[in-house]
Amino acid sequence: MNTPTDAPWSAEQVTALAPDAQVSKAGLKLAAPGTWSRPGTDGTLLWGAARGSGKNPYKVCVDLTGPAFTCSCPSRKIPCKHTIGLLHLWSQGQVPSGEPSDYAADWAQARRKRAERKAARAAGTAPDADPATAAKRAKAARARAARREQRITDGLANLDRWILDQIDQGLVTTSESRSTALRRLAARMVDAQAPGIATRLGELADLDDESPDWLRALASELGTIHLLVRAWAGREHLPADLVACARREIGLSVPSEEVLAAPGVEDRWAVMGTRDREEGRVTARDFWLCGTSTGRWGRIIAYAREAEELPTTFSPGTLVRARLHFHPGPGLRALSRPEQPAAEPVVGWDPGALSVAGAREAWRDALAADPWADVRPLLVAGRLAADAEGHLALSPRKENGDGQGPDRGDAALPLLRIGAHRRLTLSAVCDDVVVAGLICPQGLWPLSLLTEGTVVPL
Repeated sequence: MNTPTDAPWSAEQVTALAPDAQVSKAGLKLAAPGTWSRPGTDGTLLWGAARGSGKNPYKVCVDLTGPAFTCSCPSRKIPCKHTIGLLHLWSQGQVPSGEPSDYAADWAQARRKRAERKAARAAGTAPDADPATAAKRAKAARARAARREQRITDGLANLDRWILDQIDQGLVTTSESRSTALRRLAARMVDAQAPGIATRLGELADLDDESPDWLRALASELGTIHLLVRAWAGREHLPADLVACARREIGLSVPSEEVLAAPGVEDRWAVMGTRDREEGRVTARDFWLCGTSTGRWGRIIAYAREAEELPTTFSPGTLVRARLHFHPGPGLRALSRPEQPAAEPVVGWDPGALSVAGAREAWRDALAADPWADVRPLLVAGRLAADAEGHLALSPRKENGDGQGPDRGDAALPLLRIGAHRRLTLSAVCDDVVVAGLICPQGLWPLSLLTEGTVVPL
């Protein structure tokens, strides 16, 4: 059993767990003793049955050490309004102590068993795997991995020959014929079990002659793919971190059990913001976290298929205590245990921030370590201003000794994500700001604003 919770959470902590304002408001209305049948807590578990519209009450259980939640209601939102209502009731000191109800005890026991099985799999000590069977499975897994790597090698060699032929013949062809060839190559990369390359080729196939600066974009991406092919071919002679980057871009994933088995980084993480991406029929949500003690950044990715709601595990602008386990290589992708961590407001945080010139230097360093990086998170101190095209940007602060003109590489840093510009300008106390964002070749994609020791999501 995990360590019991010392005291009920504050109303703010409970509210921070709600996936949206609607659930938060509805949950608060349910925080009345008359709504609940036999609620209770033992310091680790919280349980109660809420009257609903159906014949049977909705049974709610919360593991306060995770926290983790379950409710028998049909809502797809986690936590649901009943869970938030019970947590508010507990926060108000209106839940008595006692022995867990049968349904709460059964749920807690099932969670423990799942955790034990998962730990056994991660350690390679599953109870039904004797040494001989385990050795046989390991040998078969190595053989499968070797066959896949050979398919990837053969597929990438054919792709590289095609790329070099295009360079020799010239890239200025009709977009229709180019698109057809790229889609055919993408299908071959799927067959070669290199889904990351297939995705890149599919995106290139959508690039037509009407796209802005299409020729430069085509040449740049083909060069990036060629570099990736060469890295794969010479992987035995490259540093381990660079090989990890190449494997990631090709689409060779690392099992979650392997990542979680590695030592983690424990910290109080400020949730700086989220960014959603479309990956075919799947939407990916990046949660960007910054360690308040370590200064380390982490990127936790959640996925949802069509018609599914994206999770809200981490609420932007809050602080969570968690242990992050990072994937191999210099990339920032990390995993945390599936339990939802308790959140609290960010107060009195004063991290160091880079100047505009320092941000560009950090991006160059990131590309040197990971040539296929798409973005890098950082904190940038600058002055809100308009760039040469009249768009919002961060210009260098004069006290940094920067603003001597573009010949020193200190021109204003464009702020992308135009939809967040209004909130950014309204939230800023003055023109001198610290912005948390994702830097890329086009500029800075703002996630949040740091003001007076707090994080204001954009």
